Amino acid sequence: MNTRLILTVATFSLLLGGCSLTSQLLGTNKARPIPLKPLKKVTPNINAKKVWEVKTGSAMGYSKIHPYIDASFVYIAGHTVASAWQKSNGALKWKANIGEVITAGINGSSAKHSESQQVFLGTNNGNAISLDAKTGKVLWIERLSSEVLSVSPSQNGRVAFRTVDGKLHGLSSSTGELIWQQTQASPTLTLNGASVPILIGPLVVAGFDNGKIAAYQLQDGQKAWGVTVAKARGNTDLERIIDIDGKIMSLGSALFAASLNGNMNGIDLAKGAMAWTNSFSSSTGVNVNAEGLYSSDSKGNIWKINPQTGEPAWKMDDLQRYHPTLPALAGKSLLVVGDKKGNISWINSKTGLFAARTKGDPAGYSVEPEINGNTVYTLGRGGILSKLAW
Repeated sequence: MNTRLILTVATFSLLLGGCSLTSQLLGTNKARPIPLKPLKKVTPNINAKKVWEVKTGSAMGYSKIHPYIDASFVYIAGHTVASAWQKSNGALKWKANIGEVITAGINGSSAKHSESQQVFLGTNNGNAISLDAKTGKVLWIERLSSEVLSVSPSQNGRVAFRTVDGKLHGLSSSTGELIWQQTQASPTLTLNGASVPILIGPLVVAGFDNGKIAAYQLQDGQKAWGVTVAKARGNTDLERIIDIDGKIMSLGSALFAASLNGNMNGIDLAKGAMAWTNSFSSSTGVNVNAEGLYSSDSKGNIWKINPQTGEPAWKMDDLQRYHPTLPALAGKSLLVVGDKKGNISWINSKTGLFAARTKGDPAGYSVEPEINGNTVYTLGRGGILSKLAW
């Protein structure tokens, strides 16, 4: 039987620092860490402000539990608790203790601008769970093959759950019944995470730990196409990690993705084939609009890339080793980025220069800010949920 070793992002970052895993965990390495360089002072040229902030009590640590936002509420999770909060004033709507560690979600209907009827999450025990969006009551639970890492939006009676053993499960969103299952081989060493499967027309598209992206019919699981976006290279298992754990995103007839120790890729959806590829390492993934493709790499650089050619437009190195999140797209000319020190940086997407900086959760950020109209929602590792505007 094959044995797999699964690393957290925090452990992987320690290993990248050049010290052995054993000495880091046992405290036997006496080398002092290199201090972070101070961030540049920012003269704000936008009016970024905090609208409200609440301590949710749901510390999430390094787990990548993404908030889900519908017409009226922000749904979050951390440790064993899921909750819903009023968008208007941050008031608590409901809180539900699941009784298991929540490791995936939250997601809901692909029609985000409507009132949700149910939300979806997954646990470390391999349970896929649906909650009533109005009350937090459990609607159904379905046991899957292993720990759940991510959940797709739901559409036309289906929702897809990705598990740590490389499987993608298609479930009935109304009953939780398992409809189909697909599997990709997983390498010996991986990061503990997975990109959130996205919906493109009738297809669910997911990234896997073997450097592949595959598209399946959401209704019945039939494979539509698959493409290898990264191939393992290097001499050690650590160097050969090529997980696609960050955000994948489509724009028009193109799909964009980035992998750890691998590449950034532009994929032609019509052909299910690579249009361009560049060497790139990222666990956060990509965001894209008509103006550019944006990402943060493993060193903490922020990049703007030409989505047509893959050529860089600019690189910002001010957040190196601050472990910035994926840049979120705010309006036509702003990026919003969280970091491990709890800073929320606002960056001009045309120039790559700071536009403002605000403070958020002192425990820092693991997931990107969520943009909803002209507001930004951030959920920190310490469980602080903030609403900001500009």
